[in-house]
Amino acid sequence: MAAVIKLPGQRSSGDLESVESSAGGVAGHEDPPSWRQRFAPHRRVIAVTLGVYTGLHIVAALAVLWILHSRGESLDKFLHQGWDSGFYLDIAREGYKHSNEYAFFPLFPMLVRGFQAVTGLTFNYAGVLVSVAAGSTAAVGIRYVGARVANARTALILVALWAVVPSAVIQVWAYADALFTALAAWALYALLRRAWLTAGILTFFAGLTRPTASALIIAVCLAALFTILGRGESGEARWRPWVGAAIAPLGMLAWILAVGHHFGRLTGYFKMQHDVWSNWFDGGRTTYDNFASLVDGRGDNPPVVFLISCATMVAIPFLLVLAYRQRLPWPLLVYSAAVAVLILGSHRQGFVVPREVMPAFPLLLPLARTLSRSRNRGLIVAMVVVAAMSGWYAWFLPLTYGAP
Repeated sequence: MAAVIKLPGQRSSGDLESVESSAGGVAGHEDPPSWRQRFAPHRRVIAVTLGVYTGLHIVAALAVLWILHSRGESLDKFLHQGWDSGFYLDIAREGYKHSNEYAFFPLFPMLVRGFQAVTGLTFNYAGVLVSVAAGSTAAVGIRYVGARVANARTALILVALWAVVPSAVIQVWAYADALFTALAAWALYALLRRAWLTAGILTFFAGLTRPTASALIIAVCLAALFTILGRGESGEARWRPWVGAAIAPLGMLAWILAVGHHFGRLTGYFKMQHDVWSNWFDGGRTTYDNFASLVDGRGDNPPVVFLISCATMVAIPFLLVLAYRQRLPWPLLVYSAAVAVLILGSHRQGFVVPREVMPAFPLLLPLARTLSRSRNRGLIVAMVVVAAMSGWYAWFLPLTYGAP
């Protein structure tokens, strides 16, 4: 049997545990290691991760340019900042001036405003650059989570899969989704390492970024609760799960209360979502109606973006079952399942499902594990081809035929 060639950046140990342990000290060196010595083992991991992630996005962008050229369409259409990005950028420029803008959480526009003030760039470019930085940070976090659960090869494939998911264009657009995924990935990594304070603080900021943070809050608080009840921490560390769990929901709670204060009622945020944006939890009725419309004839000639969304909705429970059977750490399962419930159980426009599920990257781990058994040459060719295709289904279609 031919030996499997390691992907670039894959360590002999099969995971990043050796990186983490080697960062804690230098063999034969009595003095505490400097920060450069502690960080050195991680440089190659980060460089390879960003190389794969950025490279796949470049392939997708080139594919979009080719599609636009072949159709005789202007690039200005693609570069136009619209839909949710328009709201985020307006908030960054002028603050919250309209009631419907309170559906958008404040951390992303705050970062865009700060970056624009420092660099002097336009708000459009500032928003894109903040998202690019956040997406890159998310990719590295996803790599470390994947390596913690599986191995370095699987983790790198996981990053590649996340880079080409439907609506992947949002990772480099002026949206808050990449920022939320970065905070969620590193919070989950901290949770797996039982770094309770770090997990709580990152979840706090995630709660100021996207409403999906409720899934992350559930995962962090449940993990802390089971640790407390099981007396998993001892000595001086016993208080850390309590504090981490207490901090985690404060960001989201603060924003909901602030919106409630603006509207003069405690439930103001939820009422605004219901009345203005037509978003509420309906127990899955909308999801059922979407599928029923494809069967009973109501959905004659449905757009491709709707079909991709329906395929995504079908894939979500299937991937959850696979993740459970592969015995992923239960905090990752809880987080992914909570995201799935929020998406499949809510009344919302069907074509936004691929975007909404994008932060649930642990769902891609079963597929990444399967692909990790493939040879390098075939795997690399396949990922480049999929990245080129994603220029159509993950970039061109969402921005042309429906808001991502």
